[in-house]
This record gives sequence, structure tokens and C-alpha cells, in this order.
Amino acid sequence: MMRRGLALFVLMIAMTGAARAQGVWVGDEKSLTTDIAYHFAPSSETVISPDFPNIPDTNTQDHTITLSAEYVPVENLALEAELPIAFLKYTGTMLHLPPGAWDDHNFHTTLTDLRVGARYQVLDQPLVAVTPYLAVSIPVMNYEVNGFATGGRHLKQVHLGLGVGRTLDPILPALYVLASYELTLSEKYKENAMTEKQSQTRSDVEAQLGYLLLDGDLNIAAAFNWRHQHGGVSFEDFGMLPPELTNFHDPILKESYMFLGANVAYAVNRKVSVGAIARFFLRGYNTRDQSLFGVDATYRWF
Repeated sequence: MMRRGLALFVLMIAMTGAARAQGVWVGDEKSLTTDIAYHFAPSSETVISPDFPNIPDTNTQDHTITLSAEYVPVENLALEAELPIAFLKYTGTMLHLPPGAWDDHNFHTTLTDLRVGARYQVLDQPLVAVTPYLAVSIPVMNYEVNGFATGGRHLKQVHLGLGVGRTLDPILPALYVLASYELTLSEKYKENAMTEKQSQTRSDVEAQLGYLLLDGDLNIAAAFNWRHQHGGVSFEDFGMLPPELTNFHDPILKESYMFLGANVAYAVNRKVSVGAIARFFLRGYNTRDQSLFGVDATYRWF
């Protein structure tokens, strides 16, 4: 029961979009699970770097509803899909250069990127659970990429990752640790010859330390997220860059940020789980001081 409760919790947080930690334990064979998640991500300033003052009055409100599903056709193999719907609004007073088409203080709604992938659990305890995964993401609508209110970078991407996890059984069987690393390989932003030279490769790392209560029905965890863009342009270099880059800087930024937060989830019964997450901005480069708050509900069909 403890292993199943942990697997369900890991599955749930694996589907929470912007604060994703890829699931380590794969669910039961022939199981089908669906999830709906809502995230609110407010920001007030644009971050250049920890050594430079932030740019104030660039407030944004991002609301995202993510629909997800996972199916386990054979033992240890999980097939996943998710599609976010974003509701974006710029509420600041600072003008973006060049002006963003969606920075008009109105809400803009768009589907963003469909992500499909597969995970395969190759190891389990008593040593450590190890699960590599492969996924692709494809933009499904022509959303805005320049300005304060944007739907993303609008690039096709391949995601390669590895998740590891372990409970501290037999010493503390209710305590567990998870970690994941994801490398994203992306197409280039082809606005012009100079933007096409900017690398879009990035790394994402997440670590979690959690504890199971109420016979595994209640799960709490502390979490850390780090994203690092390996190429692109920086705000600090704008004075030395040509307009072919600065006029299209949003989808080619060398963005990096760190979050610290927590997850909580409760298994109402064997089929239904509910949860909440929070992530708080720690530091970053070429990004926004954006925190994230979310809730979700998971239903296990069979």
C-alpha cells in the first residue's frame, strides 16, 4: 500500500506542468490516470541578474489549465500526454521594446505546446528506482512570443530525462527522496540568420524530499527546481548587440532561474487524489520574478 500510495503521488506531481518532476515509479499495468491542474504564476518585475537592479512595473498574470493522461500498457512502461491552456495578461506600465502584441492589458487565451512521451522504470528498490524518459513537445497554436505576455518560445523540442528515487526503508520507510534531470534539445528560432545561431538547449533539475502520513494517503514534500539555458542572449549585453537580436530577444534569452517550494497531496480513495503546489522565486537571469501556485485533481480510471 505504501508503494502504491507513493507511486500515485509521484504520478500526480509528474503532471503538474511548470513545476514538473518526472515520475520515478510507474503505476500498475493497464492503469489509466487523468489529471487536471490549475496554476497561477504572478510576477511584478523583470530580472536581469542578481547583480543588477530589476526592471519594475512589468507585472504579468499567467493562468494555466493543464490536461494530462497516463496509460501503462505493459509493466514498467508509462505513456504520457499533456496539453496546457494559458490565459495571459500584462498589467504593468513599462513599455516593451519592441512593443508586444499581447501587452494591451487584456487577457489572451491560447493552447500552448502538446507534450507526449514515455517513461520506463528499469530499476526498483531495495537499491534505487531509476526511470529514464523521452518526450517531445509541439506548439499547437500560433501564440505570441515577443513582449511581456507570451505563450512561450513556439519551438519544437525533444526532452531526454532521468528520474531516480528511493524511500529510506527500513530505517524511515515513510521518508523518500526524488531527483530528476532533463535535457531539452530544441529547434532554432528562425526569425533571421542571427537568431537562428542562438542555441535553445537547456537543462532542468528537480529535487524533492517527502514524507508519507496517514498510511500513505497524505504526502508532503519540499522541492527545489533549477532551469538553465545553455545559449542565447543576455540583457546585460544589449548595448553590444545588433537590432537583429535585441528586437527578437524574448524567444532567444539565456534564461535561468531557481525555485524553492512544497507539494502536498491527499488520496481521497483509490481512484481520486487532490493536491497543491507552491514554488517561490529565489534568483535568476534574464527572466521574471515569477512564483507559482497550483492545485490539481487526479482520477484513476482502472
